[in-house]
Amino acid sequence: MRKIYIFALCFLVLACAPKTYISKSYDFNNLKRIGVLAFSSPEDAFSGAENLFTKSLIKYGYTVVERAQIEEVLKEHNLSTTSYLSPAVTRRLGRVLGVDVLLTGEITSYMPESKQLVYNMTKRSSSEPVFAKEVVKDTEGNVKVKSTYAGQQYTNSKDVYPVEYTIYAQVGVVAKMIDVDTAEIIWVGDDTKEGVSGLDALSSSANALIKNFDKKVRKAKQGKL
Repeated sequence: MRKIYIFALCFLVLACAPKTYISKSYDFNNLKRIGVLAFSSPEDAFSGAENLFTKSLIKYGYTVVERAQIEEVLKEHNLSTTSYLSPAVTRRLGRVLGVDVLLTGEITSYMPESKQLVYNMTKRSSSEPVFAKEVVKDTEGNVKVKSTYAGQQYTNSKDVYPVEYTIYAQVGVVAKMIDVDTAEIIWVGDDTKEGVSGLDALSSSANALIKNFDKKVRKAKQGKL
């Protein structure tokens, strides 16, 4: 008889849709040009995360101000977007850049990809009959060896071998759209994705969030929210 026991880790695959909210009172017909500000991030690995959102915005047909132009304007006017954007700063950015909406965001969590070593164990058991030997004499006085069944002998063994599993990277991100005239947040969304790398996970989140944004904007323009 052979028994096999395999011990492994189970990992949760995040495939949930992003959570987003959109303003039901804002007139999205006024949305023509979008400026994408630098995303804040605790990890240097995500420097330039805003470029992934820019790519997705362009994919869905939005006009996006070139990043170098934004950086130049920020430097020339001594403006900072690393912290809270006041209404005054928001309006000034809008006027200088000629945009209707600003997209800003933050990397909220990050777990890099890693390797996990798991030990699988195979157990085996076998048995064979055991015979007892007895020396006897027959009626003529001849000596004979007699074998008698005495039961079963069991043998147990096990093999342990390592298996390496890859744990996907996990990234959480929050993004929001801000009207430059009123500083009103007209859309906000958060998402967490897994990928073979942190950049791959963030790219998936960027596409999912902007796809959701575009879907809701289209509904808003049709009065279907």
